[in-house]
Amino acid sequence: MSVLTLPLAASMVGSVTGLVVMGFCAIAVIVIVLGANLWLRWQRSRNRPEKVDEGAVESSPAYRRYLVAAAWAGGSERNWDHSVRPVLAELVELSVAEQRYAGGDLREAARERLGELWPLVDREAPRSHDRSAPGAGREALVQILDRVERQ
Repeated sequence: MSVLTLPLAASMVGSVTGLVVMGFCAIAVIVIVLGANLWLRWQRSRNRPEKVDEGAVESSPAYRRYLVAAAWAGGSERNWDHSVRPVLAELVELSVAEQRYAGGDLREAARERLGELWPLVDREAPRSHDRSAPGAGREALVQILDRVERQ
């Protein structure tokens, strides 16, 4: 077998037929690579979330800021104090101000509303820089938001 194919293979290496075969192989490889690329792009476009209208709430920077803060809720104590607490304090103040039409101390009203959860929202509480200690967590975030919504 090697005696018959060796001269045939040697004759194709430098011949026109060999160049044509190598050209077809190169074209086949290019077609396979392009096909795979197009298929992957199509798969990615199917899984891409829909674009949000400019007038929708989801497109506002404040909404994205709230989502980012909620994502940090499960992080460290530093993440909670630097990312979640300022946003939560803002939301609590807005909620209390909306429900208290008359003047008054918003901070005291928020403290009454949140009770034992107030230290997690208090802007004046000292901020931690400890990245290894666990933060309050998502459960605390949900409890705070529930308490703010209920009252």
